[in-house]
Amino acid sequence: MQRFPIALAFAACSTLATADVIVTRDAATIAAFQSGATVLDFEGSTPHGRTPQAISSYTSGLAVDPGAFLFDQAPGVKFTVGGMVGVNAPAIYRLEGAVAGDAHSGSNVLGTVNFDGETNFGPGAFMEVFFPSKVSRVGFWVNQQLDFVTLIAQNTIFAFSFEDEEILETGVGDAGYFVGIEHDSADIGGFKIFGRGSEGFTIDDFTFGGVSASVPEPGSLALLTGGLLGLGWRLRRAAA
Repeated sequence: MQRFPIALAFAACSTLATADVIVTRDAATIAAFQSGATVLDFEGSTPHGRTPQAISSYTSGLAVDPGAFLFDQAPGVKFTVGGMVGVNAPAIYRLEGAVAGDAHSGSNVLGTVNFDGETNFGPGAFMEVFFPSKVSRVGFWVNQQLDFVTLIAQNTIFAFSFEDEEILETGVGDAGYFVGIEHDSADIGGFKIFGRGSEGFTIDDFTFGGVSASVPEPGSLALLTGGLLGLGWRLRRAAA
């Protein structure tokens, strides 16, 4: 009797799974990505109990008031810039003067800070994000006047969970675009953002959430159903 491993059928089905890097300015695409998700716009005079640091230029080495640091004050997410967890954190900046128009919504953004607690708009800008409950999508707007970023989605962040890190997905985000990574299952427990150039980066409308309500396209669903029915017919014939 000829055997047809059932595992092969599920391996074939897995090709329908999606893992997408999103780089877009399309309003409908962004709205779909953000639907049902948490969006942190960092707006208000004291967002998440923090006091934004006012800046009018992207200058490194300026002292940042600790009251602007964002660590775990926003529910469902924790931020760091490396170093000591809970000590070295990014800051909420209020953009004023010549840079006031660079926030995507309002005037506040989240930006990197160096280990001395100073503004960091130079090479090596870095931000790390931890999700205590894993998510399926992470996205944000990248400052249009600063550098592109590298995105790395992981299963966790070791500094928070003390578990081994595994890279799930990588991508590149363009300055002035909404960028992100979306999976079809909630497996993202950590996210890293690296500045790719010499000017650093800030982010706005930070978005994270679970699996979207999307369903397979009719063509994909028909292909899956037909494939399973065909396999069942072959198994019955082989057993006859």
